[in-house]
Amino acid sequence: MTFWDTGSFEHEDALMWVSELEETEDFQILAEAFETVLDQDGETPDEIDCVIAICAAEVVAGLLGSPADELPVEVLVWLEDKHEPAEELIQMARSSLKVVLRDSSLKQLWRERDAFPEWMDTIQDLTSRLEEE
Repeated sequence: MTFWDTGSFEHEDALMWVSELEETEDFQILAEAFETVLDQDGETPDEIDCVIAICAAEVVAGLLGSPADELPVEVLVWLEDKHEPAEELIQMARSSLKVVLRDSSLKQLWRERDAFPEWMDTIQDLTSRLEEE
């Protein structure tokens, strides 16, 4: 897995997922990303699955009007004219992040890097943007 930095979309696999997002109009791609990680709860979720779930959660945050400052242009374009997601999808996003933070391969990978605190800050910021007001 190629990491460029601690941001949610600063991974090779994240940008490949954004290309898939561009090809769809509905929220099914988001639900699938969350389901993949949620299905691995209690195990050690795969790092690529976690990266994609984080990207999907960023999209949900954008749909809620709380986008990250560094969203790719392709995601910003995708968000245009989309309605707010159902509460179930928002809850899936929140739950997926909890699974990622519990004991995922992605978290283990970041623990081995000096930038682990910055990555945690990124995930905590995303989590707060998904919280109920």
